[in-house]
Amino acid sequence: MNQRLQQKIEQYKQVASSKAVVVRSVADMHSRRSDSLGSVIRSKKDADVFMSELESIIKRNK
Repeated sequence: MNQRLQQKIEQYKQVASSKAVVVRSVADMHSRRSDSLGSVIRSKKDADVFMSELESIIKRNK
C-alpha cells in the first residue's frame, strides 16, 4: 500500500480512538443518578427555604 495512504489511515485511527474516549466520558456523566433535591433547588431562595425547613425539622425532633 502507498506509504502516504498508510500514514493517513493511522492518523484517522488515532483520531477515532481519541474521540471514542471523549464520547464515553460524556456518556458516563449522563449515567449518573439524578436526585430530585437537585432538580427542585434551582435558586438561592429555594436553597434558603429548604435549609430553614430542615433546621425547623431538626429542632422539633430534639
